[in-house]
Amino acid sequence: MNLFPDLGQIYVFGLLLGRAGGLVSMAPFFGERLVPRKVKILLVAALAFLMVPLAEVHPTAPEALSTIVFALIGEISIGVAMGFLAQLLILAFNMAGEIISYQMGFAMAAFMDPTQPFRQTVMGRWMWMCAMALFLTLGGHHFLLRALRFSLQQLPPGQAFLSNADVSALTRFSADAFGTALQMAAPAVGVLLLTSMALGILARSVPQMNVFIVGFPLKITAGIVGLAWALPYLAEVARRDITELAHRLALLGAGA
Repeated sequence: MNLFPDLGQIYVFGLLLGRAGGLVSMAPFFGERLVPRKVKILLVAALAFLMVPLAEVHPTAPEALSTIVFALIGEISIGVAMGFLAQLLILAFNMAGEIISYQMGFAMAAFMDPTQPFRQTVMGRWMWMCAMALFLTLGGHHFLLRALRFSLQQLPPGQAFLSNADVSALTRFSADAFGTALQMAAPAVGVLLLTSMALGILARSVPQMNVFIVGFPLKITAGIVGLAWALPYLAEVARRDITELAHRLALLGAGA
């Protein structure tokens, strides 16, 4: 048994570090700020170490530094793209919660989340937690790890680059995430719209009533009821999108 790997294996290990690092930095759960950096580094190293024997092609280490840097950038881009595809599901849920929050009147209640680099509303944060729970419950993290394994067949180390078709597919999937967010927010927004119409009619019928005082708690209640009514639909959307995630990850690098 050779305890001292050749330069080719070290080169492959370095490339796979870039691919696994890109995935871990962008993927849901793995890339969250709540996960310590040391844990992320150990996870990336462990994934790269386990994938080295699985790589079918063991290229020799190039002598030019520019070639190594170029290949490493390609590996990182593949990992980032895979993590970004999974992150779209979480972002769609978060965006739906933000839309509902603004309709409920929670825009002024936005707070700086220490785990995210942007401000969030109460419902946005709640939807984010629901998305993360559904992602883990439905095995989304398993899809990611399996996709990382099978990506070695379609995109061997040193030959991994995003094509124009891959970039177009990522753009199309990002647009689909916006549509998914609107679909998830539609039930609660519809209930809130009917509530606003009822309050408008009430304000015209009873001018003495302070609609602002009455409407604020009423819209919060209506939003929560509409969101509770849509919960089974949200779970079905998450199941559908995670199934679609496996298909999209398989298309990555295959001329999607």
